[in-house]
Amino acid sequence: MLLFSRFVVPVNAPVIENGFVHIEQGCIVSLGHAADRPIDNDLIDYGDAVICPGFVNAHTHLELSSLCGKVAPTDDFTDWLKRLVRIIRAELSTKEQLQASVRLGIEQSLACGVTCVGDITREPDWIRPILAQSPLCGVSFGEIIAIGKMRDQWRNKLLAATKPYPGSSRMRVGVSPHAPYTVDPEVMAACAEKTATLRIPLCMHIAETLAEAEFTLQHRGPFRQHLAELGVWDDNMESPSSQPIDLALTTGLLTSRTVVAHANYVCDDDINKLAQSQSSVAYCPRTHEAFGHQPHRYRAMLRAGVNVAIGADSLASNPTLSVLEELQCLRHRDGVDPQLLMEMGTINGAKALGRIDQVGSLTPGKSADLAVMALPNSHVREWAGIFNEGIAPMAVYAAGEVANVHQ
Repeated sequence: MLLFSRFVVPVNAPVIENGFVHIEQGCIVSLGHAADRPIDNDLIDYGDAVICPGFVNAHTHLELSSLCGKVAPTDDFTDWLKRLVRIIRAELSTKEQLQASVRLGIEQSLACGVTCVGDITREPDWIRPILAQSPLCGVSFGEIIAIGKMRDQWRNKLLAATKPYPGSSRMRVGVSPHAPYTVDPEVMAACAEKTATLRIPLCMHIAETLAEAEFTLQHRGPFRQHLAELGVWDDNMESPSSQPIDLALTTGLLTSRTVVAHANYVCDDDINKLAQSQSSVAYCPRTHEAFGHQPHRYRAMLRAGVNVAIGADSLASNPTLSVLEELQCLRHRDGVDPQLLMEMGTINGAKALGRIDQVGSLTPGKSADLAVMALPNSHVREWAGIFNEGIAPMAVYAAGEVANVHQ
């Protein structure tokens, strides 16, 4: 099969004008200028469009997809978290409810051109079969919450999170100790050790709010109150007396296999530690804005050598799961260079999730995961026109198969 378009954007090589992508058996065989195309009867010409790798959502919670518009974010994160917990208990407590919500998230992800995800699940045994049957590639991170009176649950949760699931070569397993205010430091260390042994990815929400540091330094503030209201708080817990990034570093969580979700509140020293550890950061622009956080330091991170990828978080905090819309937001707000935007939305995410061997760029031998966007009439001479607000994929391929097409 041959796909043609006005622009082909490999990401890791120069943009090809009037280019083709040759696909066989679900993989990219070759790409180049139209004049050099091989003979193939199965030809699709997308015209004035851009073909690029499928987008990578480096941090998401597909289980929350049915909550779109039901838990509006505010600048009071812990209040939002309390409301989220209540609605999860009311509407997402059964296997059927969670699976239906994940299916909704998968459908929307593919419609948005996302073909690879770093998804966090509270119930791996329920959700991983659904992911494995889907066209998506990526990592299913089994979530662990183990602190205070819930601490003893960690062994069973870690076992469930790391259990291999043989249903798909496109979806691997990982571990997600939730956050410094929901996971005991000793459990963080156990997660770090287990993932190091198995050489699998790890994801954790770190430095997401200012209140997080208040908790890790002194066990004070709204997160302690939240744990007390949930009946989880234990007065015998010792405070780690560390800033969140330092805590993650000392417990062994920061490695080249780690995705740090958000990293909204970091200093120069924190950024240097992230760079030295080779950890990746999943920045979620629209969720970040919705909660009214201070300006994100993603540009300082990039300058320091941190691999910054893009996440769309969840439909509990974001109107869509579109990585392209996240990139359009950054282009409109910050004027970010189009090539850098494309890297953050594709190859950087693939690197963060340990899937760079399979997706993230249009490279011969990689999976044929592609997104096709029609260019607006005013931008047919500029591939960066796809970062105009309102542009969405017209076709999406996962492993060479049409995953979602908009006519």
